[in-house]
Amino acid sequence: PPPPHSLAPKMEGARPLSEIPCCTCGQLVQPNDRGQCLDCIRAEVDLTAGISKSVALDRCSVCGAFHRNPQWVDMPLESPQLLSLCLKRTKGISGLVEGMEDTKVKLADAAFVWTEPHSKRLKVKVTVRADVMGGMTLEQQCVVEYVLRGGQCTACERAASQTTWRACVQLRQKVATARVLHYLEQLILASGLATSATEIKAVKGGIDFFFYSRQAAEKLVTFVNQYAMTRVKASKTLVTHNEKAGTANIRLTWAVEVAPVCKDDLVLLPRATASALGLPSPLVVAAKVGRTTTLVHPQSAISATLTEAAYWKEPFKAIQSRRSAKRFEVLDVELAADPVRSGGHKAGAAGGGGKGAA
Repeated sequence: PPPPHSLAPKMEGARPLSEIPCCTCGQLVQPNDRGQCLDCIRAEVDLTAGISKSVALDRCSVCGAFHRNPQWVDMPLESPQLLSLCLKRTKGISGLVEGMEDTKVKLADAAFVWTEPHSKRLKVKVTVRADVMGGMTLEQQCVVEYVLRGGQCTACERAASQTTWRACVQLRQKVATARVLHYLEQLILASGLATSATEIKAVKGGIDFFFYSRQAAEKLVTFVNQYAMTRVKASKTLVTHNEKAGTANIRLTWAVEVAPVCKDDLVLLPRATASALGLPSPLVVAAKVGRTTTLVHPQSAISATLTEAAYWKEPFKAIQSRRSAKRFEVLDVELAADPVRSGGHKAGAAGGGGKGAA
């Protein structure tokens, strides 16, 4: 027989074995599970079917703040912060495609679409992407409409009802130079506890902090007790009462009194307190003031620690502050003779020229 190559005519236009015709339009495509081309898959598969097309957003009608649970945040229109809030409220942006359980849709792009400022509507064009059968990537777009629901934020509700506070912390230190109070003020500002206060008012002898919630006031009282010797008195005031509903509006007040002793103050202790601390005399200097107070006897340099409970059992005040102190420079020192070795004569003070001075 003749050679095979001489009798095997070549067919013109023969397609590669790696391609198959699309079952819908007949276009040659790479083999896949659906047996369709990308255009036919795009026409039959809707990646945006599971995305919510209408979402409600809460916005304060007075100040324009948006509600981002659990707080109200001021966001300019068409800002990145507002776009992030809108996408978080939209369901179905990241999930499985309906009808294709193994295909997951992902967010590719999002941008605001212009709307009338007074329409109370926001529109965002969302682009999603998914990897379909055969390694093909499919992208589709849809427009999500956000309806702005009117209301009032917490701050505007308080201003409208004239109820700006429900709890008050009165911080006081009854002393001429309240250095401990100034130190506590800096600690409160650094900790961020003052940001939850609706009002901060400076009064004679201290500061008043007003809060809308009881928990915020209790946090401030606990924080102050960690850094100073304090005495707290709590009280309640009835504002309104509804007997039928069984409800009442009560204002709480915490009077926090800080011990009137600052660092480097000269204090005169009660006799019982000085004896209990083992000090030679009741006249001492406050070397350190905090949750406890360190007292130093100036003549013998003996120190003792005074607790908060011991102080408020017999409270005392400073007789001189650091402002009354004067600076001295020691130019010469003379050692006094031992009265026993010098024949029983009493030694004079150093530099005093007394009998028996060395």
